[in-house]
Amino acid sequence: MSSIFLHEITGSVTFRERIELPRGSVASVKLVNRKAEVLAATAFEVFQVPMDFTLYVDRADAPDPSKLSVWAVIRSEAGVWGTPDFVSASELPVTIHLRKIDVEE
Repeated sequence: MSSIFLHEITGSVTFRERIELPRGSVASVKLVNRKAEVLAATAFEVFQVPMDFTLYVDRADAPDPSKLSVWAVIRSEAGVWGTPDFVSASELPVTIHLRKIDVEE
């Protein structure tokens, strides 16, 4: 769906653990600028990793895609995985390596 008006940001989310994610696991991916303003986001059900994603952002909001970053999290009954830092989206496709996050209940 690339156009003269949109930047297309593609990539995948993954983590090291070899587990089957339970039904209802959800990934959220956000595209941010250098001010950490969210320019685009998506959420989708995840069954396995790696899992691909595509984000679209208005070129008027992001004239220089080399200054964009992504952030992601997967939430499931098996645990939560996330990015400790923003990941540069300057080279596509971007691979986001998530780390297990200890969540207190």
